Amino acid sequence: MCRWVVWLLALASFILARVIWRQAFEDRHVTFAAATTRIMRLGQMLAMLMVIGIVAGCASATAPENYDDEEYSVNDPFEDINRITFAVNETIDGVLLSPVANIYVGIVPRWGRERATNMLNNLGEPVNIFNGLLQWELERAATSMLRFSFNSTIGLGGVFDVAEGIGLSRTPEDFGQTLAVWSVGEGPFLMLPLFGPSNPRDAVGMGVDWFMDPFVHALREHERWQRSIARGVDVRSRYIDELAVLKETSIDHYAAMRELYRQHRGNEIRNGKLPSTLPIPTITIWDVMGDEFDQAASDEVVGVDKVSSE
Repeated sequence: MCRWVVWLLALASFILARVIWRQAFEDRHVTFAAATTRIMRLGQMLAMLMVIGIVAGCASATAPENYDDEEYSVNDPFEDINRITFAVNETIDGVLLSPVANIYVGIVPRWGRERATNMLNNLGEPVNIFNGLLQWELERAATSMLRFSFNSTIGLGGVFDVAEGIGLSRTPEDFGQTLAVWSVGEGPFLMLPLFGPSNPRDAVGMGVDWFMDPFVHALREHERWQRSIARGVDVRSRYIDELAVLKETSIDHYAAMRELYRQHRGNEIRNGKLPSTLPIPTITIWDVMGDEFDQAASDEVVGVDKVSSE
């Protein structure tokens, strides 16, 4: 019953937030500067969705035991199609994304790349706040809210991560994680075109996060494209060496990427906490040698009886 309630709450939160943001940003050509004054609308949406997050606690209490077991199964019924999509993604990455990322690293010094990463991360903080509240992670939501306030003002629009310097570390959240906390299963593994490894739960979460993001509605269309491209190049540039080593050392690159994704997502859902241990059967010497010991004991008893009878 709780599972159905969670799905209804997820649908209600999606519709509610969509209506609110359409009202808040009827003019789709609003400038970036004007968007900062309208960001207070986010508080209205979060206040309403906080109630949904509280009610969703009926499912969150049993979440860790439910989704930890999924990490240890392959769960890839569409592997043939996924491998084809993976090959296409790898081709696009090799022809376009990876060369651009390498040029970006070669031209822009590390200091400049870090400033770009900080600014892009700051634009994602409203989504972190929203999902933190829905997961009833009040401390993480408050941290994201303070980070957004400090970095947007003192940090000059997020160029400088001043919040990290005072102990407010970034706490990334997304609606896929929220659904996992609400005990919604991940479903089969999917390899999405361009987006890469995913599953139905995270794919839905990606779409909801997109609609929940206030800057998606505040920026012009070309600005949204610029932000998406910048985020893609930024993420790819930070994992150039790691992905190259993974590809060179993997016997099955697709399987290695699938497992890496699932472990990474599991760690994000648990907020860095270790998973519950798998039940390991205990084997003692009595289990292995029990029959031999019993036979030896029987022979000894028989021998004693024979000696006694003689």
